[in-house]
Amino acid sequence: MADNINKEQYVEPQVVNTIVASDELLVATVNTVSISEKRYKRELLRYEAALRKSELIPPNIEKHSYDVLEQLILSELIGQAAREQGFTVTVQQLDEAYADSISARGGQAGFDKWLENNIYTEVEFQSQLEEQLLATKIQELVLNDVGTYAEQVNARHIVVATREEAEDLRSKIVAGADFATIAAIHSLDRSTRLNGGDLGWFPRGLLTMPVLEAEVFDLEPGELGDIVETEIGFHIIQNIDRNMQRELTPNAAVVVRRAVLDSWLADLRSQAVIEKFVQ
Repeated sequence: MADNINKEQYVEPQVVNTIVASDELLVATVNTVSISEKRYKRELLRYEAALRKSELIPPNIEKHSYDVLEQLILSELIGQAAREQGFTVTVQQLDEAYADSISARGGQAGFDKWLENNIYTEVEFQSQLEEQLLATKIQELVLNDVGTYAEQVNARHIVVATREEAEDLRSKIVAGADFATIAAIHSLDRSTRLNGGDLGWFPRGLLTMPVLEAEVFDLEPGELGDIVETEIGFHIIQNIDRNMQRELTPNAAVVVRRAVLDSWLADLRSQAVIEKFVQ
């Protein structure tokens, strides 16, 4: 893939928006725009080649096919959204990005070798590079209103193996027992129990357990939540404090931006007419 695009704003792989010959086999249409079988098979070859290089090849070839088709559909949706907003890529912008890609690989010889290793023709790479530039422009627009401050909560939790134990410990806290002390003694979460179960400050979308996050954001500062079950156990959760405009850490900012993009992409897909002709 072209490596001069900010990874946070890049969705891989991007679809080449070409006219498909009437007699060419199709794998999907996205709002009546066709994705050809030839394009799909080329992307599948690249995808599997990349997996082999990273030694991350999953055993299920059907999963490869599904992932590649889904990415092609998503990429077509992004390109369509960009064009609907009036975004274009000028010849100068494309030439500059192409030159940067050659330079990043040590010159023309290194770039030619990279194209060969990654199963690209020059035309394919230029087309994909143009789609990447378009994707960056529309994603920058989507993220334009995402600032460096957001609503955040400071919370703490205790996680145990059974609901009965969680209910017993919660009752003790309600009766006046110290939350931090109980967390240090009983919590199964080794990463937080030594600091009293403190999860720190975080915005929506940062916790890996959405059900736990939803519960704590519904609580008022100081309020103890109901027992929450997740895949790792039963949680006693407490909202310590809330700040409606707290500055995001760099890591949290990335998560928030990703969440905004994911929501936008989900909306694009829900409004699109998509037909798939392969499984």
